[in-house]
Amino acid sequence: MFLGGMVFTAGTVLAFAIPYRFFWILLVLVYVTVGVQSLFTKLILETGGTFVAAVVLAAAANLLDRIPAGPPRLILILAGFFTLTVGLLGMRGLTTLAGGYVIEGIQDLQKLVTIVTALSIGLVVGIALTHTRISTGPTAPAPPTTSAGGS
Repeated sequence: MFLGGMVFTAGTVLAFAIPYRFFWILLVLVYVTVGVQSLFTKLILETGGTFVAAVVLAAAANLLDRIPAGPPRLILILAGFFTLTVGLLGMRGLTTLAGGYVIEGIQDLQKLVTIVTALSIGLVVGIALTHTRISTGPTAPAPPTTSAGGS
């Protein structure tokens, strides 16, 4: 699994033209995402595991995005996101439907929709949990305007 994560992350770096210096941080996020998903899938099933992993991935990416020399949040989420996506389920569901196995095909497509929804909501929750509001401080009221050429 360790070697597979490295190959997957290297492929992501190459496919999206991500600077090579970000490889190691992306690799760590891939392993964290897979680890969290595996652990929580055993505890609360596949959809729950995907949701929790997405929350952790998004929160970690949002916090790491604050490092000035680090990669932007979108790049940080990319490799972990692709470890959580379920494109194979959609393809398998459509192929099964085309083969005449309607019930199995619909079950695969239903599972696809459920997991994609959990992934999407998890990413939003992770970002929301680590969001910081940037304030420029209190704003002073505008000074009153005076008319020129008084009376």
